[in-house]
Amino acid sequence: MEFSEVLKELRESHNLTQDQLAKQIDVSRSTIAGYESRNRQPDYEKLINISKYFHVSIDYLLTGQKEIEFSALPLPEPNEKILDRKVIKAYRRLGFASKQDVLKYIELLELKENHHKM
Repeated sequence: MEFSEVLKELRESHNLTQDQLAKQIDVSRSTIAGYESRNRQPDYEKLINISKYFHVSIDYLLTGQKEIEFSALPLPEPNEKILDRKVIKAYRRLGFASKQDVLKYIELLELKENHHKM
């Protein structure tokens, strides 16, 4: 189902005229008529207002489907930059004592790597 059909169906199921809905979401009646006749598309702000007014998701407004299934995308391979940022973010959330423990652990890992290089 397209947005125009979903909007009209929602409006009619709530026994609203185009004018009543327009006043609720702060647009003109002709704007609602344009949405329902496929001549116009709402901007993001208006989509949010419509979804809040009818208590439905934006996905529902755009597709008419109550639940949308997403296929899981494979996670990207971590690269060093991303890993560095994640480590720094996690480190910054720690307390002082835990930061000292992290430093000790890093020193142990360095010893281990140096030992394997021999």
